[in-house]
Amino acid sequence: RTAERMLGGVKFHRYTDEEITVIRSEVKYLVPRHLKDHLDFVGGVHRFPSGLRLQVREKSYDSKFHLGVYPSIIRGRYNLSATDVGSHPKNAQVVAQFLEQFYHATDLTEFMRLWGSTFTHLSKIDKLVGPDSGGAGLEASLDVQYIMSSGANISTWFWSTAGRHESQEPFLQWLTDISNTTDVPWVHSVSYGDDEDSLSQGYMWRINTEFMKAGARGLTILFASGDDGAGCREVSKDKNVFRPSFPASSPYVTTVGGTVFHSPYEVGDEDADYISGGGFS
Repeated sequence: RTAERMLGGVKFHRYTDEEITVIRSEVKYLVPRHLKDHLDFVGGVHRFPSGLRLQVREKSYDSKFHLGVYPSIIRGRYNLSATDVGSHPKNAQVVAQFLEQFYHATDLTEFMRLWGSTFTHLSKIDKLVGPDSGGAGLEASLDVQYIMSSGANISTWFWSTAGRHESQEPFLQWLTDISNTTDVPWVHSVSYGDDEDSLSQGYMWRINTEFMKAGARGLTILFASGDDGAGCREVSKDKNVFRPSFPASSPYVTTVGGTVFHSPYEVGDEDADYISGGGFS
């Protein structure tokens, strides 16, 4: 029990083949931060002695044990009950996609069949704007499936913008399209971004103008904070600076970071994910 308290995530069991008995954990461990600098290695947790003959039996796991963050985990984390779903007919949300990322309708239906049994939900996109090849992309699939699980039973659009701006996402084209469209969803979710230093100031200022126009309409635009942490780039020898992500660094959007469970195998305390970007410029 002491080892289980010290090594987050592990669950020790006694294994025997009538000749040899060992105590091992079948799941990985996490060394606490305050101990990791004082350890060279951890042994006797996973590996079994050679010659030990084990018979594997089906095992039912504790409800806190998990191997992924599914919709039910996210909904539970934010205290969303089965009745916390959309009901107003004018509610709507949209995911923006770039770089030829598309979703597959059949995949979305199957995902909701597998993971949406505990809450009322929709299984189809209500409106597709822009091109769609019909082939499933990882980022597009993730965005659509999880916004429709957390924002369940809410009309959802898929807004795809083709082309590039200097080999990157055409954010300005997307925003001007929104400005030129009379009726759009109130909430726009975007998981894309670029290094701020890869874009011109004039281009970013123009995008910020469009963000302000969207805000004046009452639209909420959510951006992922990025997956490079604070980021860093070399300016000259022995001189480095932080590298913010844009549009996450814009003061006219809401930027959302990420967390991870402290123990990767237990639904428990959360930490800021080390790859989650910072909202600064």
